[in-house]
Amino acid sequence: MKSLSVHLDRLEKVLKARGIPCKRHQTLEVAAAAFGYHNQNELTAAGKAGDLNPPMAEPIGEVALPSGETIIVVRDPLANSAYAVDQAFVDQVVAEERAEIFGPTPYGHLLNLSRLLDDEILPLQASLDGIGASDTVEIPLFIGEVSHKHGDNLYVMATQEALDAEVADYCRSSLFNDWTFRPGNAADAGDDLTKLSDKEIIRRYFDAPHEEYLNTSTDTLRVPLPLLRELLGVVPSAVSESKKPRSETRGSAGVAPQSLPSTTHSNAPALIAGIDSVWDDHPDYPSEDWKYEVENGDTRRGYWDWVASKIEEAEEQGDEPEDANGLPPVHKWVSDEPDTYAGGLLYTTNGCCESAHGGPRLLQKLGLQWSLDDDGFFYPLTQKESAFVGEDGIALPNGYWPHMAYSCLYEGRKFACPTIEVGYGQEGEGDRITVLAKLKSYAEEIQPRLQAIGGHVIVEEDEPDETSHTLQVLIPFDWIVQNAADFDEWKIKLARLMMPASGPKVTAEFTPQAWVGDYAMAVDPEGDTVWDITAEIVAMGRQKAMELEDDQHNTDDLRYTQNAPKWVQDWGGPFRVEVAEQIQAFYEAVDKQS
Repeated sequence: MKSLSVHLDRLEKVLKARGIPCKRHQTLEVAAAAFGYHNQNELTAAGKAGDLNPPMAEPIGEVALPSGETIIVVRDPLANSAYAVDQAFVDQVVAEERAEIFGPTPYGHLLNLSRLLDDEILPLQASLDGIGASDTVEIPLFIGEVSHKHGDNLYVMATQEALDAEVADYCRSSLFNDWTFRPGNAADAGDDLTKLSDKEIIRRYFDAPHEEYLNTSTDTLRVPLPLLRELLGVVPSAVSESKKPRSETRGSAGVAPQSLPSTTHSNAPALIAGIDSVWDDHPDYPSEDWKYEVENGDTRRGYWDWVASKIEEAEEQGDEPEDANGLPPVHKWVSDEPDTYAGGLLYTTNGCCESAHGGPRLLQKLGLQWSLDDDGFFYPLTQKESAFVGEDGIALPNGYWPHMAYSCLYEGRKFACPTIEVGYGQEGEGDRITVLAKLKSYAEEIQPRLQAIGGHVIVEEDEPDETSHTLQVLIPFDWIVQNAADFDEWKIKLARLMMPASGPKVTAEFTPQAWVGDYAMAVDPEGDTVWDITAEIVAMGRQKAMELEDDQHNTDDLRYTQNAPKWVQDWGGPFRVEVAEQIQAFYEAVDKQS
């Protein structure tokens, strides 16, 4: 799941609740500013890099309240403190609304709640059974104190492993800021320090000659049982047998039965029963993958519980891992109806670049290729094609904003489908007829350009609802792959295809120079010195474009743009490119026009 999509869903939900409905591109602009990025391009790049991923909430256990509700006790890893979430909210809201996958904590943090859906959460009450009312519960504490020049960091955890993990995280965060550990120093010793175990990274860090020290100790927290019950809201009762973890055994004649690994998932024992040895791996889910998730903090399950949950997750998300024809599994929200497709427009990816409609059976029937997503499920675009869809867009001078996340099938071919949604009837918008007439006029203007490359322009009235019209621009993926090296170049190509004929333009001016002593002096040009760079500026985005300065490295490369005269591109001497005033005038004209 893409974290940026969830963040945008949350933002749109809040804005809509306050009477401020936003289109997707407007939400992207607001989110970019809120997260501290210069523009949408930087925001989407950060989303792809995983920089927007909130940490996972860590489920501790569930508690049945006397009133009949059940709460899930959760740890906020950033605050290292617990809080509670209503299980009904998890089952009925988090599971159904993508925006709620990320939830705020009482400590002011935003956490990913996926583990509350995916993990099997055991009742906390089980650990309290059999303890007398006058007894106390002893909780071991492992304490670490890091002293440094700014003060002290105190860590208190319930296990030594957890303490090591916290201290190691501190060491890793400081690792390459300390001169002792910078690459090239003797302390490296050729090792990849990022792959060391927690204990080893702690040892190396505090053995190094710098003014930081680690002191560790242990203690025991004794809590009277009545107080603990009161804090957790637990009433004394026996835990049902169905929720108690069990250990099972199986054996063969003449051989002492070997104990099975302890499991909690109800399907795990049956999985183990189908393996020759209880310590063998499941053929589809190797233990190396499980170890990787454990090390990354993605799971706390035992191996066989992890396998059972993976199989269960795959069954819930789509079909069996592979059908009789060898086709990949399909997410449950994707339709795959090859016999009913009549050749019209069918969205293959949605506004979040996720699979929408048209599964492997349909694409197989049409002779089209596809790929797999990160979870091994069907994805309608090939790897080359998927490089040209993204939660991004371009702000055209006429005020339209094509959203570039969509793709579609049309007449049996695959197309990128940048989509413009124009509202009407609301404050600041035109009436339905005026908005539609303007959109149709624009569609007629760009249609010949699209038809020349095998594309199409489609206007849908009153879609996706009765407050908007939609314009869909279909560009064959075959053409894009042949004419654009990457997403940034594709944005420029798209801007050129969709640029309105009327409206403001941006030009660059080239001044050739020659060295006279230590000075660069202007000389006579060999041809035209001014050319149109509107498409490049529009694709770049307003904020980044406004940061361009004359005669700087970031403007020098403009002489290699498509419309630049050949002699300008071939000039071998010093030169000067001027563009700043033209960009300023361009956006002033755009604002005045809007």
